[in-house]
Amino acid sequence: MEIPTPTNGNGEIRNATTVLKNAAHGGQDVYDFNNQKIGVNNTEDCDDGEGQKTVFEVEDGVTVKNLIIAGGLPGGNGIVCKGDCTLDHVYWEDVCEDAATNSADGATMHINSSIALHSADKIFQHNAKGGSTTIVTNSYIADFGKLWRSCGDCTANGGPRHLIIDNVRVDRVKTTVAGANQNYGDTVTITNLYVKGGYDADDDKPKICQEYKAVTDHMGESEKLHGGASQWDTATCRVSKSDVKSW
Repeated sequence: MEIPTPTNGNGEIRNATTVLKNAAHGGQDVYDFNNQKIGVNNTEDCDDGEGQKTVFEVEDGVTVKNLIIAGGLPGGNGIVCKGDCTLDHVYWEDVCEDAATNSADGATMHINSSIALHSADKIFQHNAKGGSTTIVTNSYIADFGKLWRSCGDCTANGGPRHLIIDNVRVDRVKTTVAGANQNYGDTVTITNLYVKGGYDADDDKPKICQEYKAVTDHMGESEKLHGGASQWDTATCRVSKSDVKSW
């Protein structure tokens, strides 16, 4: 995959969150940005809790194509999907809080042919419950804490939440590819995951799928199960070592 060159020079920093309405609400169902680079006037530090401005809020049924999210502070809270959404050929230069968030119960957020770089913590956050699904395909993710995390401590937390990864290349994984809540019935299905330098089974690096016991309403902290070791072929972590390849 090639990193796209912005078609609008140094990019555009908007003063507030842009809402991408669907056709039913007077917008359109497909937004093609022609590789424009866009950020938001976010003033909250990327690594200091919550409160960062969202760059784009995406309504149900909308597809976002050929978009560059400005890196660093203007990247804010990235893209928040308020229903089913597809993010196709999106490039996050330098993730601030999260690249994208699945926030609508029962919805599917599909990230395809996209690139996300540089995150101290999560790339994709999954807060939605009710059988909601995040799908990541044909993408490249590098220099990150977790590629995906099911919320460990949300208000009225629960599940199940599902992750599907197929044909994704990762590099410089700091914590884990996926973190799922066993106690809420989450599932992680991974096929054709390519790890730069390969998976080291002796040291369990990088972690591929970790299982957690999550909490709700700030009643304690989520807890890593199995000592934090990668889990293979379980009800939660539906991934085999043969699905993880080297590049």
